[in-house]
Amino acid sequence: MKRFIKSIGIIAAILVILVIFYLFMPRVEGPAVSGNNGNALQEGDTAPDFTATKVDGSTFKLSDHSEECVLINFWATWCGPCVGEMPAFQKLNDDDIDGLEIICIDCQEDEKTVDSFVKENGYTFNIAYDTKGEICAKYPTRGIPYTLVVNKGKIVNIYVGAVDADTQYKEYKSAIDACLGE
Repeated sequence: MKRFIKSIGIIAAILVILVIFYLFMPRVEGPAVSGNNGNALQEGDTAPDFTATKVDGSTFKLSDHSEECVLINFWATWCGPCVGEMPAFQKLNDDDIDGLEIICIDCQEDEKTVDSFVKENGYTFNIAYDTKGEICAKYPTRGIPYTLVVNKGKIVNIYVGAVDADTQYKEYKSAIDACLGE
C-alpha cells in the first residue's frame, strides 16, 4: 500500500511540473504561429508594413519610420516572459535615444485587458493592439515574446523569448547602438 501511495505522489508531482511548464511556456495561438503561409521572416528581409492603433488612441505606421531604427515587440499579458521583459522597453524609452522608435504589439487580446495592464504598470512607451491578429500574421513566429530590430525597413535582429528585463535591455541596447551606428 505504501508503494502505491508513493507512486501516486510521484505521478502527481510530475503532473504539477508539466502544468507549470505549460503555463509559463511562451506561445502564441492563431495567425501569429502560422501566418504568412508559415514562412518565417529572417534577418535581411524587408519588415512588412503595418498600421496599429496605440493605447493612447493614435496610430503607428511602420513605413512612417523608414529612416529610423525601430524595435518591434510582439507580446501578451498572459505570457510570463513577455511581462518580465517589459521594464527593458520602458528603460529604453526613458533613455530617449534619438532615431529609435519602440512599438510593442499585443497579440490578440482585447483592448480593455491591454489598457488595464498598461495603466497598472505605468508604461509610457508605444504599446498597440492587434486584437484580430492581422499584424501578427505578417510576422509569423513559434512563440512570444518575439522582438525584431528594424533598420531603415530591413530586419537586422530577431529574438524569440526573453531571459529577464536587465538581460534583454543589454541585448536590445547593443543591437540598437549597432543599428544607429551604421
